Amino acid sequence: MGAHTAVSDSNTRIIWRGPRVENKSDAQKHLIEFYTAKHVDAMVIAPAHKNRLNESIDKAIKAGIKVVIVDSRTSANRQDSLIATDNYQAGRIGAKILLEKTKGKGSLLLMGNVPDNGSISDREQGFIDAVHELSPGTTVIKLNTQEGTRMEAQLAAEEILQSSIPLSGIFSDSEVSSEGVLYALKKLGITGIPFVAFDYTEELLSALKTGLVDVVIAQTPFAMGYMGVRTAMELLEGKEVPATMKCPIKILTRENIDRNEILRCLRKADEEEKAACPICFN
Repeated sequence: MGAHTAVSDSNTRIIWRGPRVENKSDAQKHLIEFYTAKHVDAMVIAPAHKNRLNESIDKAIKAGIKVVIVDSRTSANRQDSLIATDNYQAGRIGAKILLEKTKGKGSLLLMGNVPDNGSISDREQGFIDAVHELSPGTTVIKLNTQEGTRMEAQLAAEEILQSSIPLSGIFSDSEVSSEGVLYALKKLGITGIPFVAFDYTEELLSALKTGLVDVVIAQTPFAMGYMGVRTAMELLEGKEVPATMKCPIKILTRENIDRNEILRCLRKADEEEKAACPICFN
């Protein structure tokens, strides 16, 4: 929605393409190379893997195509701009919030998504580092999925929730893993374990209101898509753009979820905000 809104007042044509399952980096590689051969003017890429797209991105840049990376970093040598959440810091914030809510002794479950995704791995490392700093000796049990599906995350969460391992809290680091944990808790009828989820969905919002989720750490996806495309357009106009733009996170609780300023950051910006997105970018 943000990407399409960015071109609504221009003659720019936007082509949206992506793999059927978001974590399929081979499919993303094929698409990048396909559109490099088509000689598009610019690409805005949300990478599924931090390493596997590097060669394809380099080819696009060498072909004169402007490349803006959004959502998740890569280790590519070059890019024109990166627009993303500070995911390492987001993981640290998740750890701090969860530790404040835990009661008694027990391990913390870190429910992850697919390994080697730049944003996911940064969040996980930030969480683990903060737990070790703030609560030395606390065990973090990290689970990752291979296919990146909600069902896979749900089954993994169910297995550990039904084991003899005492859990004092849960942190999930993506939409898929958050909903997987939520479905597992609902299916097993488990309540009372502090649960900090990541990424905003309507189901997580409902669970936040009922208390099954304690806190949701949300990104600003509309702004990410909007500014990604806008930045690509500015590059094509010969303008200078920041090498990096960090999107802030929003801490959603039962107390603040209905406030307009919180919802506005998650949903479509109004006309005034679209000009510079002051509410969504520092």
